[in-house]
Amino acid sequence: MDENGSKTAMKGREPFMARFRHIKLREQITVDKIYSFHYNELAKDFVHEGEKHHFWEFLYVDKGEVEITTDLAIHVLKQGDMVFYSPNEFHSLRCNRRTPPNIFIVSFSCKSEAMSHFRGRAVRLGNEERQLLTQIMEEGNRLFVIPVERSRKTEPLKKAIHPLQRKEKPDFGAEQLIKIYLEALLIRLIRRSREPAAKPKLSAVTKEKGRRELIDRILAYIDARLAENVSIDALCAEFALSRTQLRTVFREQTGCGVTETIVKMRIDRAKKHIREETMNVTEIADRLGYSSVHYFSRQFKKSTGMSPSEYLKTMKARL
Repeated sequence: MDENGSKTAMKGREPFMARFRHIKLREQITVDKIYSFHYNELAKDFVHEGEKHHFWEFLYVDKGEVEITTDLAIHVLKQGDMVFYSPNEFHSLRCNRRTPPNIFIVSFSCKSEAMSHFRGRAVRLGNEERQLLTQIMEEGNRLFVIPVERSRKTEPLKKAIHPLQRKEKPDFGAEQLIKIYLEALLIRLIRRSREPAAKPKLSAVTKEKGRRELIDRILAYIDARLAENVSIDALCAEFALSRTQLRTVFREQTGCGVTETIVKMRIDRAKKHIREETMNVTEIADRLGYSSVHYFSRQFKKSTGMSPSEYLKTMKARL
């Protein structure tokens, strides 16, 4: 082909190529390694003397209260709070000797400059952040072999005892989804701190606040009557809601159904009693209104993967 023919061919290709111009996506937060991933159910007098490591870590309080001491500050964290430890930052933990807390810890590598935002920081998660955290937990259960840790009074928190291990056949995409959800959580927390105080419509604020207050009142009502096995109809009557309205507000505010939430609350209360060691299994079943200790044991095992007696033995074995 001559020179003129070559130029003609190139000109003919230019419009075609122009249609495929692109933008290379930038990543401002990139998580590339997970070092630990575990859920701890601690004794009420548990003390972690402290440690430091070369990677990032966050601790989320799912139940109860803990006191965290770091190189930079002392934090008293309650349910819904999260604290970050930066690389090589010393941190220790102490329970309040009143309530046995549940905590969720993830350690990870992230070399992005934006992570400096979390240095020495404790935050309270909103609904959307808690939903992302729930998704991280769910995908972790699909990917990792995760023993629930029940810690004795003073010991290291888990890591050397139970190194992170993939399941033999994890769900498709679980590993990538953990990365995506974790990065999304970090991005949301940074965005939230940088956004100016929003001025949404009063009706929207009032509506959301009303729903949150409503679910808080319903959960408090159920919590005070766990032994009565409160029915959906009883809740509808008490709070003047239709079954559809009740189910909707539960899904929006808790991410779970009504019955599922009640079962979880009863099992959580049972686990708390077991860890306090103030009642035996039969007394706990009776206190929570179960028709028999056998039914209680079946429901407990379905929810936790072990029977109440196995749960108790596991705790005592670590004391």
